[in-house]
Amino acid sequence: MSAGNFSTRSEYIIAATALVLSLSTLGVYIYQAKVMKEQQHVSVWPYMEWYTGNVEDYHITAKNKGVGPAIIRKVEMLVDGKPVRGNQELISAVLGNDWKMSYVNSTLEGRVLSPGEEVAMLRIPDVKEGRAFEEKLHQHKLQLNVTYCSVYGDCWITDGDDKVRRLPKVDLGLY
Repeated sequence: MSAGNFSTRSEYIIAATALVLSLSTLGVYIYQAKVMKEQQHVSVWPYMEWYTGNVEDYHITAKNKGVGPAIIRKVEMLVDGKPVRGNQELISAVLGNDWKMSYVNSTLEGRVLSPGEEVAMLRIPDVKEGRAFEEKLHQHKLQLNVTYCSVYGDCWITDGDDKVRRLPKVDLGLY
C-alpha cells in the first residue's frame, strides 16, 4: 500500500466519521426539541373537574385542578339525557315548572380559569331549599360535559366522573 492511498483512505474514514457524528448530533437535537415541546405543553396542562356540595349552601362548582389556565370552550348540561340550557332549565327539569326558589347563576363557558380557580355555576344559598333540590336531583341523571383547552390549543372534555378525553387540537388564535 502506498503512502498516497493510505492518506486518501484515512481522509475518507475521518470524513465518514465526522458525517456519522454530525447526523447523530442532529438526531439528538431533534429529539431534545421534541422533549422540550412536550415539557412546555405539560407545564401548562389544565385539568377541569366539577362537583356538588351542600354544607353551607347547595352548589355545582367547576374547578381547574391543573397547572395551567383552562380556556372553557363549551359547557353542556343534560338531565336524563336531554340537554338543558342553563340553570333555570336545570331547576325546571328537576323541580317542575312551578318552582319558587332563589339561586345564584354563574357562566362558565367562555371563561379562562387560572390554576386552582373555581366557579360555582349554580348556588342555592338557602340550605333547606338546596337540600330539597339535591334530593330531587338524585332522582335524575345529571351529566355535565366541560370542554376546555390549554394555551397551546390542546383540548379535552370531562364529564365530572374522572373521565377526561383528549380532543383534536384547535387553533385558539393566541399567537
